[in-house]
Amino acid sequence: MFRVIRLLCALISGMIFCGMQALGSEEIPILLYHHINDVPANASRPMHRWSLSPEKFEAQMDWVFRHRFHPITMQQLIGHLKHAQALPPKPIVLSFDDGLKDHYSVVFPILKKRGFVATFFIITDSVGHSAFMDWEKILEMSGAGMDIEAHTVTHPNLADVSHEQARFEIFQSKSVLEKHLNKTVIVLAYPYGKYTQDVIAITKSAGYEGAVTLSGLNGGYLFRADQSYTLQRFAIEGQDNLDCVAHIKGFD
Repeated sequence: MFRVIRLLCALISGMIFCGMQALGSEEIPILLYHHINDVPANASRPMHRWSLSPEKFEAQMDWVFRHRFHPITMQQLIGHLKHAQALPPKPIVLSFDDGLKDHYSVVFPILKKRGFVATFFIITDSVGHSAFMDWEKILEMSGAGMDIEAHTVTHPNLADVSHEQARFEIFQSKSVLEKHLNKTVIVLAYPYGKYTQDVIAITKSAGYEGAVTLSGLNGGYLFRADQSYTLQRFAIEGQDNLDCVAHIKGFD
């Protein structure tokens, strides 16, 4: 099935209309990335699936620039939704989950070179561990205008844990980030995109103004004003062509 979809993408790629129309606030795409690195041929299937090479990522950021999208942060998006703050034309959100080292070593320089901003969702208990950024790097990115938001303390499936653990994960991650960053954290990324009505209620009570999830892997979404705690993202996989994804998902 995936081969058929990618073949169709290749066939239509030459026909994609490049003069994209400005998106309304109800149609702002949020892209989700994980690893941005080269993986060995013998790496696991999930690692291949969720890893995008630096070359492909840079090409995708060139696509964003070439098609005159203006990256904004999740804070800006929530500010627009809840406080009517103005946004640039053709806004798009670039988001990165987990707080991985390559987000600093690879992603950060590529974004800075283009004057782009992005949102990074951090697992607070993983900060400083082998595959993850430390606080110094996170603070540097925050100081450079990157948006740092919460991805819980230990990355559990919030839909499967007790009310008490969900409350700890949601409240504590916000508290730790705000203490280190000296900035308000207002957005939560649900691990694995999973949540319940109780999880949403805890998220609201913790003081978050919004939360992001997924609508199926690569399912995509249209942002709607009544879904600020279930904002869905386009999950970009290792073999994805952003031109094709944009066409299929309707934000080209």
